[in-house]
Amino acid sequence: MENIYLQIIQLWLYIQALLTEGEKDDFMAEQSRSSRNSPDTESDNLSADGKITLISKICDELTAQQLRVVREIVDQKRLEKLDEAKEQVIARMREEFAELDLDLDEVMGLTRRRRRTSLLPPKYRSPEGKEWSGRGYAPVWIREYEEAGGDREEYLIQDEEKDV
Repeated sequence: MENIYLQIIQLWLYIQALLTEGEKDDFMAEQSRSSRNSPDTESDNLSADGKITLISKICDELTAQQLRVVREIVDQKRLEKLDEAKEQVIARMREEFAELDLDLDEVMGLTRRRRRTSLLPPKYRSPEGKEWSGRGYAPVWIREYEEAGGDREEYLIQDEEKDV
């Protein structure tokens, strides 16, 4: 939570840097007229709602272009915070799994599993030695053979060939 306050202060300082010198002087004069202190000194004393209110008041003073820049900064900061949080959670999970002699990647299913080869015996074999069980979509070599006028039954493996 403390990082959020620091980011709000940094955001305010960045907004101030975006303002031109004239706008900055006008903005600061308006703050002193309304007896508001600088967010740099008040931010530690503000509640979370107070800080959001302060940011809202600052945003009221900005142009549409400046707000777009602020939005981009906030979006980038949010993504960075999410990445940090994910890394922390994964690190904690890895530690806990290590205590249990488990691997996080295995538990989460992140490791690649070896593809199972067909458990069905081949039903068709081409002269080049390519095989197909006869189930599912016909492989390219069978389809091309049939398109050329051939019959897939010519590639049917005879019973005596299966035993070999």
